[in-house]
Amino acid sequence: MDGIAEEVDSRIRRVLARSIAVGFGAAAIAVTLGAPATAAQPNHQACLGHDFRAYAEAGPGFGAFTSGLAADGGVGEEVQAHLAGAIPDAVIPNSCND
Repeated sequence: MDGIAEEVDSRIRRVLARSIAVGFGAAAIAVTLGAPATAAQPNHQACLGHDFRAYAEAGPGFGAFTSGLAADGGVGEEVQAHLAGAIPDAVIPNSCND
């Protein structure tokens, strides 16, 4: 029985050693290929709320504008463009622009 136990023990050690080697190899590849994340410059804090308040105070045209956006499927793309500063001030005043 000792011979079988030693053979099983030897196999377990080889499998464990291979598993550890594969794990370290995978970790080394992940560390080597991993690059730091990049991000855009953050927009001005609360610029969207500031601008929307100003637009709403400007008159009833803002209500018609937002109703039109809602009818076209929502304001998501427009809000993201506004926050990114992609809407030029010539089109509509945008304090999110740098």
